[in-house]
Amino acid sequence: MNLKKIAIFVEGQTEQIFVVKLLKEIARQKDISIKIYKFQGTKSRRTPHLLEDMNIENSRFFALLYDCTCESQVLSDIKSQHQSLTQNNYTKIIGVRDLYPKSLDDKQKIENGMKGFIKPLNKTGIPIYMILAIMEIEAWFLAEWQCFSKIDKLLTYEFILQSCGLDLINIDVETIPHPSDDIDKIYQLIGRNYTKTKEQVTEIVESIDYQLVLSDVVKKAKQLKKLIEEIDEFLSQSIP
Repeated sequence: MNLKKIAIFVEGQTEQIFVVKLLKEIARQKDISIKIYKFQGTKSRRTPHLLEDMNIENSRFFALLYDCTCESQVLSDIKSQHQSLTQNNYTKIIGVRDLYPKSLDDKQKIENGMKGFIKPLNKTGIPIYMILAIMEIEAWFLAEWQCFSKIDKLLTYEFILQSCGLDLINIDVETIPHPSDDIDKIYQLIGRNYTKTKEQVTEIVESIDYQLVLSDVVKKAKQLKKLIEEIDEFLSQSIP
């Protein structure tokens, strides 16, 4: 059986946890094996180390996920692996990073820079698609605000609005300057702090309603919609 393969490079742990869950949710009845690596070392000498191997016997789809540890390394890590992934018959590469700590004013400049960087690579190998989560991936969590009431029943839309002024229904999540700070404000309402730990991110990711993400949240988060479309296209295409 031919195996269809995709490689996804993410900025860090938060993106890694979310993308793995998203892959599984979009795949649904389609078996997909996932292997996660984390790059370690200096900028000039980086080595991927295996974090987790989620192998499913006889699966038709395979996702190789790289945690690049910071936004500035995503493109360079893609470049270093591009030829090898092309030679090993991967279908496409997706890169996921956010804009923070840059501002929204830098968005166009960074997008143009990414396009310029990947243009020559796309001429020599498999296609690369970059996803720029604006401003942080936590904006996507805020867009699915109902997940917070699953973490604690006190965290309803009305309570969050009254207590810290966050209108999670009407706000444009892609304009929030520092989304993780807003999640921290929400957590403080129940005597906790959001510090991006693996346990906290997993808690949110597992509380998200992915059917709602696919039907409604994508209307608020254009880059998330783009990411989902690229994954869906990979899973829907027939294997050559």
